[in-house]
Amino acid sequence: MGGRIIEVHLNTLSRASSVKLLQNCSHKTLLEDDAVENLVSKCGNHPLSLKVIAGHLQSGFTVPEVASQLDRLPRQPEFSQRLQEMFTALPEQLQGILIKLSVFRTWFDAEAAADVIGCHRVDMKFELHYLKCRHLIEQDDWGQFTRSEPSRPSPQEARYSLHTLTRFFLQDNRTPPMAALYIQAEHNFVKLFWKRLEKIGKLAETNSLDALAQIDDNRVHLEQCLDLLIREGAVPDVSKTKRFHKQYSVCMTWELFLDISKRLKFCQNVAERALKQGNRRSYCFYKAMEAEQLVAKFQYGKAIQMLQKPFAILGELESVDQEEKNSMKLVKALLHYVKAHAFGCMQKNGDALSEIKTSLQQCKSVSGNSYFAARLVNQQGAIYMNMGKYMESLDCHLNAYEILKKSAASDLLLDVPTYLMNIGTGYSEMGKDVRQQKPLEAIKHFEKAIDYYDRSLSTEKRLHMDEYIKP
Repeated sequence: MGGRIIEVHLNTLSRASSVKLLQNCSHKTLLEDDAVENLVSKCGNHPLSLKVIAGHLQSGFTVPEVASQLDRLPRQPEFSQRLQEMFTALPEQLQGILIKLSVFRTWFDAEAAADVIGCHRVDMKFELHYLKCRHLIEQDDWGQFTRSEPSRPSPQEARYSLHTLTRFFLQDNRTPPMAALYIQAEHNFVKLFWKRLEKIGKLAETNSLDALAQIDDNRVHLEQCLDLLIREGAVPDVSKTKRFHKQYSVCMTWELFLDISKRLKFCQNVAERALKQGNRRSYCFYKAMEAEQLVAKFQYGKAIQMLQKPFAILGELESVDQEEKNSMKLVKALLHYVKAHAFGCMQKNGDALSEIKTSLQQCKSVSGNSYFAARLVNQQGAIYMNMGKYMESLDCHLNAYEILKKSAASDLLLDVPTYLMNIGTGYSEMGKDVRQQKPLEAIKHFEKAIDYYDRSLSTEKRLHMDEYIKP
């Protein structure tokens, strides 16, 4: 949960608590004391055993029938037999629903379940209630542990989950027809959470605090979605300007929950699929993003070499559609940006400056004010900083910050702490430059530097950035 760990000490249920749990879950409060004691003893005060037994009682089994078969704990093979009996007793439609729900590795609500199952949300609520009463799914109250903030209200929608043992049982006991249902559920899962990831990326450009909250809530789902997307062979489209920016926002967002190795693997796989499918523009986009991950791993020469083929492919592409031409310009801008980043890290500042200027020229002819454009301008500032041109560097970083401010009414944006820190560094270096000849002017520069450093740290704390950024 956002990098925070909540430690919870779990002990075995007391006998009184076990009796109460069995009676509440079975809704048979008039069970004879001896019968209850016998069932509780055979379950070893194990909560899941008690809930499974309650499900048997609600399904019509008598207490003697249940007691005669129950003599081992859930970790033993007989537990699977009990689950098999409960699963077989379900109507065929509910069996299919339960199989599809097993695609969720963690919580789900009625809306997500309906999208994955392929039914109306209202109908889904009735089905979930039925399965919950049979104790085949559980209501998940994890939302009550999330931190409460004005921009992050506590979730109102009921959440559910499958116990790990139940999910493993369902995965290990799929017939071919059930396996087909599960594959369809995976496909629907990818569609749902890829769309959600795109929305989070878009939200991050205007309200990063809420975007981070959604990442916090959906982290497991999003990682699972990317894993399945690779396996399915789907290729996100970047053929239009809006689609380019949408995919770039996704790539910007996954920096917060995926480590470099996973990002690299994803880009490699999608680029290969794109090339096989003849989608050369998407191939170039994801090769650029793959090279960017290599830069982050300090493999600068390999990154530059990797960009040669995408540059050659874009040089061959032609289009009569203006939107596709604009998209192509943005992909070229991305390739030049990554190349500039690699050259800059290698201290080849002249080459880096040439590449970033070309990148900006391509980008500004299509999209002047965007998150992507701000990153290009910020990179230009970093190159000028390496060259010792502090005034030019400061102008670039201030410009990058202004571009972001135009897109949102708040400073709570992902890149703002970095841009503010860079501005502070610009003022600091300018102060160092003149402190001997103009000490009073140097003091003013240093004061501004401290102010921007403070704002950077304050914004980072408000965004809880330390909880999300992965190396």
